[in-house]
Amino acid sequence: TGFSVFVVGVADVDYNELAKIASKPSERHVFIVDDFDAFEKIQDNLVTFVCETATSMFLIFYFLSGLKGFKMLESYNLTEKHFASVQGVSLESGSFPSYVAYKLHKNAFVSQPIREIHPEGLPQAYTIILLFRLLPESPNEPFAIWQITDRDYKPQVGVVLDRKDVYTYCIEKLYVLNCAPVPCLNVSLNFFQVHIVVTSSNVKIYIDCSEIMEKPIKEAGNITTDGYEILGKLLK
Repeated sequence: TGFSVFVVGVADVDYNELAKIASKPSERHVFIVDDFDAFEKIQDNLVTFVCETATSMFLIFYFLSGLKGFKMLESYNLTEKHFASVQGVSLESGSFPSYVAYKLHKNAFVSQPIREIHPEGLPQAYTIILLFRLLPESPNEPFAIWQITDRDYKPQVGVVLDRKDVYTYCIEKLYVLNCAPVPCLNVSLNFFQVHIVVTSSNVKIYIDCSEIMEKPIKEAGNITTDGYEILGKLLK
């Protein structure tokens, strides 16, 4: 049904019983502490696992307007069964061994007509969550992790990254609509999460579950559906 269950046992508990209650794998969903005062010992891991379970795929799109969310990667045929049919994409280990991720190579052009993914355009309010990492061979030029364009490839909305240099991995510019840049973050080679909440009046950006900024926006209006949704597009 789309739920992940985390279980915390306190003091004398039956681990096997807790494992039956919790989601799989048990080592990520079952925690045991000696007493309630010891909860701080598991707090960081619990928060991390909750966040990463919520973003277990590279890209998830979730509407706030009451519509059901979905994993957008499946709309690009990026699943374990069909990814081989997409040019320039390979299967990689995700943020944990039980998860998968998809690596975009230089010759990748992952694109779908907007009508195939959002036939009625974007709603007035929505959330987009991305879990990804930059690699040493990732481009230095600004690129959009996710972008919607018109049929002439003119951007309408998207998430843009500009890496500072090969050795320091930063988010220098992260734009949604007319949102201002996000301060630079050192993120090394680990997976990290960008979570963007768009409403009719503002945009909030979270990185690794911490709110980074909130900016007002003008009412955006809807996008054209006569265009494309693209992953990993260089701005040039």
